[in-house]
Amino acid sequence: MTGNEGAEYSKLDEVQDQVNKVKGQMQQNIRQVLDRGEDLDHIEGKAEDLADTSEGFHQTSKKVKSKMCWKYVKANIMLTCLILLIIAVIIIIAVCTSGQCKQKKN
Repeated sequence: MTGNEGAEYSKLDEVQDQVNKVKGQMQQNIRQVLDRGEDLDHIEGKAEDLADTSEGFHQTSKKVKSKMCWKYVKANIMLTCLILLIIAVIIIIAVCTSGQCKQKKN
């Protein structure tokens, strides 16, 4: 083996080392891409679940809004009736204390 052949082997070893380094880096890159793909699939699944949950929340909130609206209407009707009843009692008391209730009985 001459000095020239030894230099060729060392260059060949150097090139092989570089190829191995590039190969290792490419394998690492491929693993990272696959991991990202799994992460994206996981995120996509979560996004779909969130969309389903938000649709359910939207429907439930509409029902609650409708119920609360009817409670508000009922409360206003009851309050109006109560006020009218109080006004009627006040009018009856005022009329009876003025003596007009007793006059009609006679």
